[in-house]
Amino acid sequence: METRNIEAHAMDLNQVRRILVYRIGQLGDTIVALPAMWVVRRTFPNAYLALLSDRHSESGYVCAEEVLPSKGLFDEYLSYDAGINGTDPRNPLTVLPVLRQRRFDTLVYLAPRLRRHWQVCRDLLFFRLAGIQRFIGHKGFDSLPARAPGTELARVNHEADHLLDRLAISGIQVKTSDRGYMDLGLTRGELLKAEKWLDAHRDDGCPGPVIAFGPGSKSPAKTWPIERYAMLGRRLIKEYNAFPMVFGGPRDRSLGEYLLTQWKCGVNAAGELSVRQAAPVIGLSQLYVGNDTGTMHLATAVGTTCVVAFAALDWPGRWYPYGDQQMVLRRPVSCEGCMRSVCTDYGMACMTEISVEDMWRACQRVLTRETRQPMKSVLLQPSVKA
Repeated sequence: METRNIEAHAMDLNQVRRILVYRIGQLGDTIVALPAMWVVRRTFPNAYLALLSDRHSESGYVCAEEVLPSKGLFDEYLSYDAGINGTDPRNPLTVLPVLRQRRFDTLVYLAPRLRRHWQVCRDLLFFRLAGIQRFIGHKGFDSLPARAPGTELARVNHEADHLLDRLAISGIQVKTSDRGYMDLGLTRGELLKAEKWLDAHRDDGCPGPVIAFGPGSKSPAKTWPIERYAMLGRRLIKEYNAFPMVFGGPRDRSLGEYLLTQWKCGVNAAGELSVRQAAPVIGLSQLYVGNDTGTMHLATAVGTTCVVAFAALDWPGRWYPYGDQQMVLRRPVSCEGCMRSVCTDYGMACMTEISVEDMWRACQRVLTRETRQPMKSVLLQPSVKA
């Protein structure tokens, strides 16, 4: 089944020659936009494609250029500085002369779903000032469902599918096979280096399945207690002779060191491997266990099944690891949908009420299955306190 091209008659796609794709965010935001990016490349195989994204130089967050392939998708990467708590409106203006010089004729607007109407209008005005007159993906923004007192939040469309739907509204053909196509374009060289890295770090004392852990998060409200990761890892090592590997950024390095002291085996790759070095190593794992982070989406992109302790701060489904192979544990609580990065009022109930036993059973289901049959997410029963 293919998505109908609602506005195909309104745009002559043959006139598109130089395209600027606009997508902001860090690791996870970039990966979930990959299906839309590849659709644009397939639709315009001979066009010049450049990506404009934000760059968090001071925070050390991963930027799009560190995630995406150097060849085959984009011809150029452009960026402007952004802040952790918001971007100075003057910062994007620094790239305006560059955009004018490049003479882009088309903008593919992949801004996040929650962009407000005034923000969309402001952005489009900016790109008009850059000389761009043809827009794709700027229509179809839909707000999240309203809260209904006494009921759980409704599941919503995945962010990756939302971006594809917006492309379809603009007349771009979207195939069923495009959904979930998060190809990182890993090279044979990158894959071989990953195999060598794992061989060099593999512990003979843990000959069982390789399990990738992602215990960190830049949002404290999304973090399952580190002590529970220690308990879960010990059980996986005891029952399966599992070999654990910890992934994340430099800030997660100390978490990995703590876990390895608890587990007495494994390897701490957090802060050691770049995103594109870590991706194929995670791809060699039988399972990813962690929080809702960019590392989770990285595991999804390389085909590794995820077991995730998922915070209830957002609407369910929007940022889940993509696909029917994933195991998402989410606890509906009275404060779900708070959209807070730090929980100050309810003791992180949505995370602390996910038990080690809950995660253990989910891991068992993945490790004992004989085939890659579809698996249903685990929606835990609402908290009694809720």
